[in-house]
Amino acid sequence: MASDIKFEDFPASPTGFLNAYDFYDSFLKCEVLAKQVPRKELGQNPDYSFYQLLKEIHSAKSDNPALFRKRTDAEEALTRLWLSRAREKANLFAAYNEVPTFPGLSSDDLVKIGKASSDESNLIKIDRILLDLGIVLVYERSIPGMKLDGAVFRLGTGNPAIALSLRYPRLDHFWFTLMHELAHVSLHSDTLGTPILDDMDVQTGDLIERQADRLANASLISRSAWRSCQAMYSQNDNEVRSFAAQVGVHPAIVAGRIRNDLNRYDLFSKIIHAVDVRKILLGDE
Repeated sequence: MASDIKFEDFPASPTGFLNAYDFYDSFLKCEVLAKQVPRKELGQNPDYSFYQLLKEIHSAKSDNPALFRKRTDAEEALTRLWLSRAREKANLFAAYNEVPTFPGLSSDDLVKIGKASSDESNLIKIDRILLDLGIVLVYERSIPGMKLDGAVFRLGTGNPAIALSLRYPRLDHFWFTLMHELAHVSLHSDTLGTPILDDMDVQTGDLIERQADRLANASLISRSAWRSCQAMYSQNDNEVRSFAAQVGVHPAIVAGRIRNDLNRYDLFSKIIHAVDVRKILLGDE
């Protein structure tokens, strides 16, 4: 599959040259990972998909050798392929658009962004809202079988970029994932040379993930306000909507938080599924 790939444009290593041994090591791992990806997921140009995957793998080897050695299974293959596509999309956007210098992201900025969730029409505006802050937001459709919701990384321009897979079409999941990635930008901007990958279905003990979770939740609904949420106990749809209006977020965010805190995913189905994010952002039927 890869025999006809041209490597003239392969990026140089961080030290300014391409070490043949390191590159070959990356190539061998890419061959192993590429075999784990279903042929149809490589698209109409599988050689180019291989090339994308190779760039991502070699970048991981250069930036984080521990990450490079992590795994060679199907999940890792799909994740690396998805990340390579997300990075390319973000880099192309930055190349063809004027992206302001990133000045940093404060907790007040996060609260303001969270308030945009109250209006469903802001879904198609949030990329522009973040661009004004020097943050690039892209959507790269989830690959079937991939367990990943979002990623955050630094572009060559120095700007942070967030990629969302929209694995789930729920509004509450979209906003929490976005705010979680923004929390990483706010708290961990110095570490974004190595991408942070997030599967929101996994409860992790990792400190930076716990920090991002806490800040994301507090940015959407303050801790003091959440303590007074009567809908947590009444489990009444109208009280969910009333509390959401009081704190300035969409009702689906309140409903999703209650479901998660109580581990009761049977609650508030009408509120949770009222908006299909993929249909709005990707045009899915």
